[in-house]
Amino acid sequence: MFFVGLLYFLLLAKKKKIQIVCTMDHSNATVHEDFSCKPYRGDTVIIQAVKILFYIFLMLCSILGNSSLIFIVTKNQRMQTITNYLIVNMAVSDILITLLAVPRQITDILLVPRRWLVGGFMGLALCKGLSFLQDVSTAVSILSLLAIAVDRYRAIVFPLRKQIAKTKLFKSIIPSIWIASMVLHSFYFYTFKIKLKDDKKMYCSPSWAPEFDEKGSAQIQYVVLFVVIVVPLCVVTVLYSVIIVNLKRGMARCKALPRSITARRLKEDAKVVKNIIAILIVFVTCIAPINVYAILFYFPWKVKVPCNAENFGFAAHFILYSNASLNPCIYFIFNDKFRQGLLHILEALVPWKKNKKNNLTQPVKLVRFKTFSI
Repeated sequence: MFFVGLLYFLLLAKKKKIQIVCTMDHSNATVHEDFSCKPYRGDTVIIQAVKILFYIFLMLCSILGNSSLIFIVTKNQRMQTITNYLIVNMAVSDILITLLAVPRQITDILLVPRRWLVGGFMGLALCKGLSFLQDVSTAVSILSLLAIAVDRYRAIVFPLRKQIAKTKLFKSIIPSIWIASMVLHSFYFYTFKIKLKDDKKMYCSPSWAPEFDEKGSAQIQYVVLFVVIVVPLCVVTVLYSVIIVNLKRGMARCKALPRSITARRLKEDAKVVKNIIAILIVFVTCIAPINVYAILFYFPWKVKVPCNAENFGFAAHFILYSNASLNPCIYFIFNDKFRQGLLHILEALVPWKKNKKNNLTQPVKLVRFKTFSI
């Protein structure tokens, strides 16, 4: 089925390529308003196929990896800690952004950026709703990282204080993360519209018109969102710096008693902090290219992507969405408990391994041979 689908895509891409050549031969050929030239005009059929295969691989890794994280935490009571529940919250947002963003990126590669295929009231609702939820998921990940940092800061720097209760986590903290992210992106329900352009085709794209100035409002919008991203990450950086200093001091005091309860607790805390810091570094690395692209798009480029720069946009978006598939890999590599949980899932899914294990545990029957004299 996979190769049949790939063959169908290649035929479709060839047909599309012929149509583009025919269209470009006419003097009234239209250009997408966000681009100075025809987007992806230099991509061959093979390049398009490779890009789509990358996105399909990314989507499978994200869905399978994050689903495994959720399953491990929900089925193991010892794993049901405040930090792990916030990790599950991030996993849910990662699955959501993968399911919403990746199909749109594949559509952009096959057709043109922001092309929309559903019209009417349902099409408008999907245009606004999908764009809204896609960026809400990113904000949820940022605020979840902030909540994890605050929880670790309270647990390590002030261990004698009363820790956050699970009931408070479910009733206030996690709902607050989602509500704050939704409020932050509520303007999407105004800005995202379906437009019918010169080529008589529909596009789902943001626009502040007619109530506000188009370029000025878009630039202010990006500055606000950029500050909302940068400020939490700066707070997280400060909190983890204090945590690391506190852990180093604690370990220096416990050198004389390496097997004490306090020393073991500090080692466990250090492992958790290393895991979360790795997640934070990967997250910052993945969102950096898309922010560079956005700064260029809104300011130097004046909302017009130059010729041959759309592939930089593709790379920036791909790196951004790859964060959802990298997070589970980091947990499985750095965290022993998550790794053991993943091994248990794999053992349950592989029947031959289970049968081999059962055969090894069965008692060995001794066979007694008779001797005959000739």
